[in-house]
Amino acid sequence: MTDPAGGAPTPPPPSGNWQAPQPPQGGFNPNFQQPAVEPGPAPGIVYADLVNRIIAAVIDGVIIGVLFWIIAIIGGVISIAIGMGLLIGLLFGLVWAAVTAVYFVYGWTKMRASFGQKFLNLETVNATDGATLTQNQAIRRWAFLWGPIAIGYAIPIIGILIVMLGGLYQLYLLYTISQSPKRQGFHDLQAGTVVIKHG
Repeated sequence: MTDPAGGAPTPPPPSGNWQAPQPPQGGFNPNFQQPAVEPGPAPGIVYADLVNRIIAAVIDGVIIGVLFWIIAIIGGVISIAIGMGLLIGLLFGLVWAAVTAVYFVYGWTKMRASFGQKFLNLETVNATDGATLTQNQAIRRWAFLWGPIAIGYAIPIIGILIVMLGGLYQLYLLYTISQSPKRQGFHDLQAGTVVIKHG
């Protein structure tokens, strides 16, 4: 069949086996198209979607935020009393990092989920066999998830810039979750973990 305008022949319509091009796997996807999610690892279990993971993170953030402000008030009172603001600021940041590490590492290794994840029937498990995370695995996941922000809180003055960059890093993690067929973010890949949801 020729083009009505007199040009080259028009290509035939696609056959019944034709499939739309899939977004690139593993690299940057400029169209922000989400690849198809793989089926869950077992009946009644699916890979947790981005929305549920964000809601769980918000719940965890509220819990940690309460602890954060309790520590901040105590640290502020002590720093005023002894006049050592920078030292107290450093100690405060280290305590905040320790609190968040204990919160998440304990949850992932003892309950298979943080409190926010538990609320939504999510679990963070070993990607290969669904086993409970080891302590080293949980620490590694925490470090890649919250480490940059924890470092920012621990460093006086320039820490604010690090925390801001940490916020951009968190957006990158959300992007990597959205682009993975198993909804594994960069931090999940580094720790060999996956987040699942029970139906």
